[in-house]
Parts: sequence; structure tokens; C-alpha cells
Amino acid sequence: MAGIRDPAFWRRFSLAVHLDEEKANPSHTHGAASPASLRPELKHSDTWLERNRKKRSRMVCIGWSVSLSLVVIIAGIVLVILWLKGSLLPAPSAPTSTLAPTPAPTPMPPGGA
Repeated sequence: MAGIRDPAFWRRFSLAVHLDEEKANPSHTHGAASPASLRPELKHSDTWLERNRKKRSRMVCIGWSVSLSLVVIIAGIVLVILWLKGSLLPAPSAPTSTLAPTPAPTPMPPGGA
């Protein structure tokens, strides 16, 4: 026999049982300290299914947060390593030309030719 899979069924079942108990013993409800009045009030706003969905969504958010944090940390480490590597290398020298240097123009004498 398969179990009942609807979580709302058990909530409705429990509520129906409590209502039947109150109808069966109306004298206890007017008494000072009856067993029914000592029980805490039932709250059925948060079912098992809703709690599990909240837990799952919370875990998904935490998972994405941790993953994103790891990516940011790894990227930061890589950037620091590249920055340090770049600052530790010698400065590049001035580029040398493979062409022959052009001779400087010869000065002209002051008197003309």
C-alpha cells in the first residue's frame, strides 16, 4: 500500500481530528483547564514542502555566492601575479632601428659657398 504523498492531506486530517474532538467533548471547552485548552494552537502556514523549497533555494543562492567568490579570488590572484611579474621584469630598452642612421647635415660656412 502506497503512502499518501500530499502533505496538505495530513494537515487537513489533523485539523479534522481536532475539530471532531472539540465537538465530542463540548463540556471540556468551557472548563478551566482541559487537555484540549493546554495544547498549543496549531499553525499550518508553514508546511514541510514549503520549508524544503525554502531550504533548496537558500542552498542554491549560497552555492552561487561561493562559486562567484572563488572566481573573484582566483581572478584577483592571477592579476596580482601578472602585475608582480610585469614589475619584476627589466624595463624594455629603446627600440633599435635596423636601418642605417641618416648622416647629420653639414653646416654651411658663414660667408656663403
